[in-house]
Amino acid sequence: MATPAKKSIFAQRMQKRKEILNEISKEQNLNKQKRNAFGGRSYVVSGEDASSIHDENVNKLLGMSEEEILKEREKLMTELDPDVVKFLRDRRLKGEKSNRDCEVMEVSSETNKSSDEKMKVNLENVTEIKNLVHKFPHMDVIEGEKLQWIGELPKEVKVPKDPYPARFNFEGRLLPYCDKGEGVLQGLHNHGDEQERPGYSLQELIQLSRSSVLQQRVIALNTLSKILANASNYDECFDMPLVPTLLEADTFLLLRFSLDDSAQPVVAAAAGAICNLIVNHLDELCLDILMGTPLGLQQPSFGVVLDVSKDDIAELKDQELLKLDIIRGAIRTDLVTRIKYILMDLSTEPVEVKCMIKTLIRIARHSYESAEIVFKCSGLLDKIRALLDSGNEGSFYPEALKLFRILSARSKSLAEAIVNNYKILEAVFSFISGDKAEKHPETMQLALESFYIWQTFLSYNIATDSIRQFTPVLLRLLDAHNGLTNLSGANSDLEHGSALVSTISCAAKFQPSIIIQAIPFLLQATRKWLIQYEKDHTKSFQASKLVGTSLNFFAYSFSEFDSSKELCPLLDNIFNKSCFTFAVKRLRKHSWLIRGKIVSCPENLPCLGSVPPTVQEESSLPFLFPLATYLLSINNMKLINAFVSNNEIIKYIEDVLKGENVRLLCGHWYARQEIFFLVQLIHLYTITEIKENENIYHRLAFTLLTSVQSGDKYLLSDIISKTIFNSKFFRADVESISLKMKELQIETETTVNKHYILTKALDEIREIENCYIAQLGLVGLVQPWPPVTLTGLLNSTQCALPSDWVFMPIVRLYNDQSKDSKAAEIVTRCLQWFIILEELFPDIARGLNITAKYCRLCCVYLIGNDIFRDVTPLLELALYHITKFSSQLNFETSVAGLTSFYDFYREVLEQFAFSSYCDRVFGQYILIPLQQRHNIKYKKLVWSEMSAVLRSLSTPTNYVNMKDYLEPLETDPDLLMIYIRSLATGRIRDIWCPVLFTVAVHHVSSYVNEKSDNFAKILQNKITNLGNQDLKTLLMKQNALEE
Repeated sequence: MATPAKKSIFAQRMQKRKEILNEISKEQNLNKQKRNAFGGRSYVVSGEDASSIHDENVNKLLGMSEEEILKEREKLMTELDPDVVKFLRDRRLKGEKSNRDCEVMEVSSETNKSSDEKMKVNLENVTEIKNLVHKFPHMDVIEGEKLQWIGELPKEVKVPKDPYPARFNFEGRLLPYCDKGEGVLQGLHNHGDEQERPGYSLQELIQLSRSSVLQQRVIALNTLSKILANASNYDECFDMPLVPTLLEADTFLLLRFSLDDSAQPVVAAAAGAICNLIVNHLDELCLDILMGTPLGLQQPSFGVVLDVSKDDIAELKDQELLKLDIIRGAIRTDLVTRIKYILMDLSTEPVEVKCMIKTLIRIARHSYESAEIVFKCSGLLDKIRALLDSGNEGSFYPEALKLFRILSARSKSLAEAIVNNYKILEAVFSFISGDKAEKHPETMQLALESFYIWQTFLSYNIATDSIRQFTPVLLRLLDAHNGLTNLSGANSDLEHGSALVSTISCAAKFQPSIIIQAIPFLLQATRKWLIQYEKDHTKSFQASKLVGTSLNFFAYSFSEFDSSKELCPLLDNIFNKSCFTFAVKRLRKHSWLIRGKIVSCPENLPCLGSVPPTVQEESSLPFLFPLATYLLSINNMKLINAFVSNNEIIKYIEDVLKGENVRLLCGHWYARQEIFFLVQLIHLYTITEIKENENIYHRLAFTLLTSVQSGDKYLLSDIISKTIFNSKFFRADVESISLKMKELQIETETTVNKHYILTKALDEIREIENCYIAQLGLVGLVQPWPPVTLTGLLNSTQCALPSDWVFMPIVRLYNDQSKDSKAAEIVTRCLQWFIILEELFPDIARGLNITAKYCRLCCVYLIGNDIFRDVTPLLELALYHITKFSSQLNFETSVAGLTSFYDFYREVLEQFAFSSYCDRVFGQYILIPLQQRHNIKYKKLVWSEMSAVLRSLSTPTNYVNMKDYLEPLETDPDLLMIYIRSLATGRIRDIWCPVLFTVAVHHVSSYVNEKSDNFAKILQNKITNLGNQDLKTLLMKQNALEE
């Protein structure tokens, strides 16, 4: 057996050292196990010395045997209070749980290591963290509430019943109250409040937009911009719409400050947000859709009417001015100048450029002054004009053409300056002809804007010499549409065709000898489109627009050319088949006056507020309106009769008349085309011999009289002369009037000869008509051509005439208080017309409030001291129609033009006391507010302050319905005391004031008889102590009669 080799001295030493290390390692492991059993730290002691004290205790325990440790433990358990022991145990358990939580949160950063290595790293990290916990102050306490935001989201979140803050994602979309955790990966829960809810509130985004971190500011501004772009979609989801809420919170100033930021990403985001804040994109879209339709070239004005002087406005701070008018306030903050700097000196993307141009368009829509500021901003329009030639940057900017069009629509002077200074027609013709931007995505939009800005110039009679040079291009395009465009084609092609035809129509008004070349092409195309329209009942808005635009060309531009031979047979087919009926059904379905809805807008940032049903896909108004115009121009009675007698047309008119908010809806920009269409309808009906539906069309005429907007006031003259006072609606022979009187049974109801008054009024109907046309300011009023402006005035959509227009001449005489030589005649004509309406057209007359009628009639007595004497019979008959509905009188409601009925009544009383001379009819008007149903203050006014009228109020009791003055019983002590005092002093007598004398006697005696309170006894004593025996006997006798 071989003996082992002897180890070297070095190997022996290494072996010995290894054995020593193994012993030390075993001892350390043993000590470590024992130490771990006592914990890595103290759970009782805290503070800076906690670690050293714990180590000392552990070392002491390590020196003891297990029996000694258990013995000491038993001793402590018996000596310590059980509550203290429980507290120490709970504290240790809580500390160990916190340690485990820390260990769970440890994650290795080296993902490519093996699981054993990861475990080793985690353990090392835990050890390191445990050491750090004791190294730094307060790190030994885990603050759970601060760590909740990185914890798990609640699995179930209940939606509260009460309103709660809205939250949005980064695309500006409104989010539900809670999600299933999807938003965690999208960064939608990284906020402090309501961490269980996804998205960010407006307040959080506004706060984030002020962050010192660039990326956070950009994210916040971009999100706000997208929220504003979607704001109109969420109006019904909030207690208050978003835009007014943000405006009230001074969001514009926040965005304006951001626009001045030195960082270009912030500037770009702020520009987009400002655009979405002040620009209503739905308005712009709808107005663009209306281009090519009748009246579509005209633009609304979005200004704010401030009842403040310029000096007061100048003293307002920026923030105060913004509260009143956002655009005016924005201009004061040099927004236009800042936009010019950004466009000229910063490197901006096309999207940002378009946003800023849209902002300038909205500023130009505000007012002429705002448009002029944009126009005069040095270098701004030069830069925007240059954009039309910069297709290499990715866009030709059709928005730039639109800005020039909106500025031009403001006035002829601005249009001329734009044509002369910016060579805009060169760009216009290049886009129309297709020489520029060919096959570019914006080609169609550029062509449409080019057509419409050219129409704007031509409407002012500007650049008409360009028609001759560009006619070949127009004919080429028209020929292409004739051959290629069908009503079932693409909407873009139909829009282009409508723009082309409407441009040719506009040019024909100034250069008919040149445009006459287009008639064969357009006549052939119109025939083709009418045939196609007849075959399909569901034509789009764009198809209706194209056919309507073609009919408009022959109705207006070339009315002298007889197109009826070619087109009337086709129109006859349309009327005979169901096509026309379906078109009118679609009109009823998409009528603004029937189904329109006005959405409230911020007062300091006006807008149109809603998408009108008239521009929706199935709307047929763009076809029916031009069709009515065309029929008027050719005067084809067969087609006209078919039009106005169509059952669907009658239903449409009835629906309009039944509308509760027609007058309100008529005061909107979107109502104009439909109002014009209805005006054409009544003109068509009046030239026919049809007797059916007379009442409906006459009522429609009266409705339109108070619906036509002030900017279109010239329409009223024809409505009044051709329809309102048309003899077709007045069967003015004595026999028919007598029959009417017999049916109404009104001869015996008053002493006035109503038959004579009404007959005389009808005989003088032409004088009444002339009086109203003169007094309403309609003499010689026609549509200006060329127009002064294509933009409506601030109040142009208000109704031209008030609902009580019948009394306007009387109100004017009352307000002017001037000596008009024809005052008596004017009053006579107005009263005659009022009586005609009340007697023959009660349904129409009922549309005016009865209280307003009474007040307007009282104005006759205030015009002069004796004018009322000439019209007393008319005033008496007029009052008859007031007293028929006396139960509807309410002097506490507001009356247009009166700030206080009490003050007005006082004025009437003063006039009565001064100049009535005991006129009995005047007395009847005075007595109306003294009926028991009305406020007691009017009775106290007459019996106390204005008691002088009692001496002249001689109206007999048979002139009034005494029941209205005697019932119910008067119970006011003050008034009853006035009654008894006036009777006792002889201030009122039966001989000169029979009605009120009877009233006083009745109420005093009835109160004494029916009441048994102390005041009744006081009245009884006063009656007993009366010195006037006749009065005393009368009151006692009255008591006896009542008993």
